[in-house]
Amino acid sequence: MLTLLLRRARAQWSLLLSLLAVLTIGATFLGTCALLVTRTSDRAFEVAIRDDPAAAEVVAYTATIAAGDAASVAADTRRVLVSAVAPFEVSTAARASSVMRALPGGSDREAYLSGIEDLASRATLVTGSWPRKGQAAVLESTARLLGLSPGSRVTLGQELGIDGAPPVTVTVSGIVRPLPQGGWDRDPLQGKGFSADPPNATSARQVQAYGPFIVDLTALLTGGSAIERLEITAHPDLSAPNSRDLNAIASTLGEADRRLSGALADRVQIERVSSPLPQTLANARAQQRLTTAAVLALTLIGVMLTTIALTLAGRLAVSARTEESSLLSAMGTGRGQFAVVAAAEAVALAVVAAVLSVPASSALHALLTRVPPLSGAGLSTEPGVALPQLLAVGAGVLLLAGLLVVLAVRPAAGAGDRRGRRELLARSGADLLLAALAAVGWWQLRSQPPDAGTRADAVRVLAPALLLTAGAALALRLLPPLLRLAERLADRARGLVLPLAAVQAARRRQAFAAGLLIALGCGAATFGLAYDATWRASQHDQADLAVGTDIALELDAPPVAGQGAVIAAATGGTVSPVAHGPVVVGQSVGGTGPTPRIVAVDLRHARELLRGRATVGPDLAPAGSAVDGLALPARAVPTLAGRGPVPVVPRLVSQDSAGLRTACTGPEIPLDGRAHPLPVCAAPAGGLRLVAVSLQPVGVANDAAAALDATLTVPGATGPSSWTAHPAGQLGGQTVTVTGDRVRLHAVVQFVDPYDGSRLLVASSFPDPKAVPVAISRRLADDLGAGRGATLSLSYGNTPVQARVTEVIPTVPSAPGAPAVLADLDLLSQALISHGDLDTPVNAWWVGGSQKTGALEALGLGPVTSRAGEAARLTGSPVRAAQPAAMRLLVAAAVVLLLGGVLLHVASDLRDRALEVARLRGLGVSRREIRAALFGEHAGVILPLLVAGAAVGALATWGVAPLMIRSDTGAQPVPAVGAHWPWAGEAVLLGVLILAAGIIVTVTVSVQARRADAAHLRVAS
Repeated sequence: MLTLLLRRARAQWSLLLSLLAVLTIGATFLGTCALLVTRTSDRAFEVAIRDDPAAAEVVAYTATIAAGDAASVAADTRRVLVSAVAPFEVSTAARASSVMRALPGGSDREAYLSGIEDLASRATLVTGSWPRKGQAAVLESTARLLGLSPGSRVTLGQELGIDGAPPVTVTVSGIVRPLPQGGWDRDPLQGKGFSADPPNATSARQVQAYGPFIVDLTALLTGGSAIERLEITAHPDLSAPNSRDLNAIASTLGEADRRLSGALADRVQIERVSSPLPQTLANARAQQRLTTAAVLALTLIGVMLTTIALTLAGRLAVSARTEESSLLSAMGTGRGQFAVVAAAEAVALAVVAAVLSVPASSALHALLTRVPPLSGAGLSTEPGVALPQLLAVGAGVLLLAGLLVVLAVRPAAGAGDRRGRRELLARSGADLLLAALAAVGWWQLRSQPPDAGTRADAVRVLAPALLLTAGAALALRLLPPLLRLAERLADRARGLVLPLAAVQAARRRQAFAAGLLIALGCGAATFGLAYDATWRASQHDQADLAVGTDIALELDAPPVAGQGAVIAAATGGTVSPVAHGPVVVGQSVGGTGPTPRIVAVDLRHARELLRGRATVGPDLAPAGSAVDGLALPARAVPTLAGRGPVPVVPRLVSQDSAGLRTACTGPEIPLDGRAHPLPVCAAPAGGLRLVAVSLQPVGVANDAAAALDATLTVPGATGPSSWTAHPAGQLGGQTVTVTGDRVRLHAVVQFVDPYDGSRLLVASSFPDPKAVPVAISRRLADDLGAGRGATLSLSYGNTPVQARVTEVIPTVPSAPGAPAVLADLDLLSQALISHGDLDTPVNAWWVGGSQKTGALEALGLGPVTSRAGEAARLTGSPVRAAQPAAMRLLVAAAVVLLLGGVLLHVASDLRDRALEVARLRGLGVSRREIRAALFGEHAGVILPLLVAGAAVGALATWGVAPLMIRSDTGAQPVPAVGAHWPWAGEAVLLGVLILAAGIIVTVTVSVQARRADAAHLRVAS
């Protein structure tokens, strides 16, 4: 047997080489895909966590700590955090703030101490030195308001509350300026240094808070001060993580809250551990599973192609050995002996293919990681061998070798059997069965719920391969009638070449031997290209809608006047302040779904700002010109004078050129007839306009009702005189008169209700908009049963706002798939101010028509997100980068197997027909005519098959690609995925396939036609 195998190998080396090539290509493809879903996937998970700086933070919050427990609470909290992030090395930083203390200069003034462990990284030293023991640093704003400078001594009074610590005296060592993104949003006064209405005030009376007075952290914790809040942040070193340790830390962080509670017991009233790391790990795992499912689906298509290509090569080998097999059978060789010989040959081929495929797949995988998108995601790697790769290659070559054995021992079709493989496929109904299975798979895929999850289920993996294979098989049914029609048309032609080519193409069963491979190969290649385009388009659509605009800036601190001009100068785009957050919709109170959200932006520039297929009508934007007000000269100090029964707290709302409205709160002022300056409300620069004023009476008068008259004077202010006084619960007869630079307010104040908030006098340069026009998302409309023209009762914070639905849109930009409301910021702000809410709702900025993300980040105002950056994250993030790489690998494998199949088929067919060609030469047909007839015959079969394959690829793209694509959470993407057919790329691909197939046919025909002379001609004679 060994002698037979060796002699046959020498005689049929080209045939065995073709079998080995197909085996090697298929096994290399399998090994490379195995490396993508194992080695690359694991590495991608680690790189994704390493490159996410926000993930490497664990924060423990504790509140209300007695003075004697402060140091021990800090130490125990650090210990819990360090153990929670083991085995990673960790650095910690702490900050603490004391309870409020009385500040000399008035009973309504308070201050507090703070200790910040890494102060130099969170603030800039303006003058003086960093604080040491017995010293304190203060913010610029605090120093300016209190008249402090380095060397000043300040005595902070006794702590407010029961058994408060005694007064403490500190020396100011330096003046500091907070750095952006320095964590000052977690300061009691958010790093502003002063507040006329502190958020954490415990007193019912109006107080003014100053601070922090920043002292040494250790001195604060051991100095006898009660701690209002203590925050310790741990930063684990994730520069070189591995999956095992990341999984361990996710588990321990889940228990950290409970462990901290047990460690601190009753020494604190509130404790909490917060970290984005567990959710970041969960998101990365979910994306990893989605990518694995997509790669497996593409791998199965490649396996199907390899199987069909090997089947073709095996059939050609059996056909070439027909005479040899007949001779051996006549000599007494049985089927068992044939099977042993075939198995030995197949095993030998499998071993050689495995030996070649392992290093080839390792090298190919390393090459893929060195080109985008894997290289851009930081996943470049050296060639290496992994156990899953060996298993995939080994299993692949063994299964394919088994297929060769089956083909070798299966009886070949007899010479008189005119049914070819295409006819057998059609008459057996196997193609119809495939079509039925594909239809079931498509229906199952389409029926999956929107939140089907991220796991690689069988439907997602099998459906594309089934649909492509079924489409290619059905295409073979349609091709013969077309060729018979071409034959009838060719009969009318003059000459021999065209009729001969048409007859041979239409009637020869061997002409379709490679039909399934050609159609499926072309379908797989075109599908891979279109699926990649569809996937990328969907990621860009999701990015556009998720961000909502070109660049979004999330503010770390409340906005300040003039900020919009700075952002516009840095980016050169269209800038708008934005208010977004949860909103209570009266009609949805008590529902179980997600909380509705509101997005308010300048809709007069909707076209320049909104992205994500968002189009809104003009009814949402305010009619007429922009709101006007009193132009405020730079640094002009307003004054307030008047008569009234109780003091008032004034608030002034100014508007800058970007439409941002900010409120300034003055101190409590007695209405005693004298003019009281408001230096804190002086305009820092020109370009601001005063658009609203409010007076908040403080306390209760002896009389049930009393008149209040007050005049606000802003030296040099000019503007319109038409203002509106807005009604309030215990106000009557309210009026506002604007004359030159003076705004006079009058009202009769009632004191039946002791609540001060019911007596707020508000006047503005605009009327109450009554009902704000809004657009609502389709989901919110379905939840509420509301449509165009409906009236909604909104609560933004604690302020009621009436809204009128002017249109229903698929989804609101920056709130994909959520129940959401889109409104104009100007009108929303007018409604809030008219109802007494003068605080700015703005917490973000949007920039349209610019991609200068770096310039905006350099301002240090907060996190910056761009739709281009989000699209790059979705398409090129480490855990997603393997998917486009697998698509390119599939396209390349499909092209190679298709062209290899064409070469095998044409060469085998012409070798078998050498005698026929020689007879034609003997009849006087020229070599040129023979070459033309043979080329026309094969072109007449291959070209329609390529076109049919492209049609199958287009059908699969339309039917399957949108259903396979999921968001990064596994849910159905928003907006919905639309199939994309890249016409230019597909045309180039189809042109390359046609040209390459044409060259193969031309060269093979020329060579075989030359050989079919002398010897064959004598045999034909």
